[in-house]
Amino acid sequence: MPDGKWRLGNEEDTKIELIPTVTLTADSGVVAKVQANLTHQSKCTSDWNCQDDDGHDVQFREGFAELSNLDFAPEMTFWAGKRYSSSNTSSHQFDWEYIQYNGTGGGFDNMDLGFARFDAGVYAFSPTDETKAYPVDKGDQGYPDDYSLNLWLKKIAGTGFDLELIGHHMNRNENHPTSAEKGYGVTGIYNFDGFYGLTGGYSRLALQYGKGLAAGDSLGKNGWGWANLENTQSWRVVLDSVASMGDLEISTFAFWQKDKNYRWWTEDENGWGRSMWVAGIRPYHQITRNFAMQYELGYEYLDDKNYKGVNGKGKGGLTKVTVAPTLTFDSGFWARPQLRFFVTYAKWDKGVSDALDGNYNWDTNTITAGGYSRSGSTDTVNFGVQAEVWF
Repeated sequence: MPDGKWRLGNEEDTKIELIPTVTLTADSGVVAKVQANLTHQSKCTSDWNCQDDDGHDVQFREGFAELSNLDFAPEMTFWAGKRYSSSNTSSHQFDWEYIQYNGTGGGFDNMDLGFARFDAGVYAFSPTDETKAYPVDKGDQGYPDDYSLNLWLKKIAGTGFDLELIGHHMNRNENHPTSAEKGYGVTGIYNFDGFYGLTGGYSRLALQYGKGLAAGDSLGKNGWGWANLENTQSWRVVLDSVASMGDLEISTFAFWQKDKNYRWWTEDENGWGRSMWVAGIRPYHQITRNFAMQYELGYEYLDDKNYKGVNGKGKGGLTKVTVAPTLTFDSGFWARPQLRFFVTYAKWDKGVSDALDGNYNWDTNTITAGGYSRSGSTDTVNFGVQAEVWF
């Protein structure tokens, strides 16, 4: 499943981002911005020396420069360095980006084509455990990265329709000699007026397709398709919205994804089928300016043909319910900081519980019941305090 697990209430990690930014304005009006991003994300609760899954105390995730308001292109922004794409799109509620292009490269935003606004960028990216793997072709220089060309057409014909076209290339490395070397993807987004035209807020529908390097775990992303086959294909539908009705606001999120010839490791000679879907709702009720009640119900389902539990089971999902009295800095769903006192109930479906954290025997290709919980329980109630801060 994606990394998201419904943001409200119990989460498995703590994340802190520090984003120092310097903005300069010349007498001519040209604007320069230099930005970095220092991130700490860990499951550790110690007072010091907490490391993330990559063994780092701090990740250096961005370091780039921008120039805008240039005399020959006053509406455009040019950039170079290591950065998150300005077009990345996420569900706040599910805590997951369904469009995410990060890495080192360069490009521009907001070129006026008359019928649409045009963004373009080139990114080089690979996850930590895939770096420093030598290329299969000894004549290649450096280490293979996922190079992606990202083209966006936005507000086409003055409507809420955006179109993204993606091309990928990555030379094969010694860890994945049979993987795809190229891929392409397309995303179409329609941004509705308010909440599907019914009330205030926002809403969008996203349709995504990818093949080769642009499919599977790399659908709508870059760098995560290193195990894909040339004929790996993926389809996804996303509904993402918040309805604003005065003191009551309701966030909803859902997506469905289907993968063909998917594989997560290149020791598997052939791919297999995988499908997943999630759906959730979070009502937010502002009772006073500085106190709100939040409630969240979410479900996520996975059917992975190669991830079976005991007796051939293994498909199913997770239900998560949270109630969170919330202290707010100001009124509104998006107002931050928030301090939340939460109670979360979570339950795995019986069919999938045996496969969780199971013990796989590579000699017999069988999986035994996992140690997801030492007591054998498949549900739990947790409570705690959660802080969410944006500046």
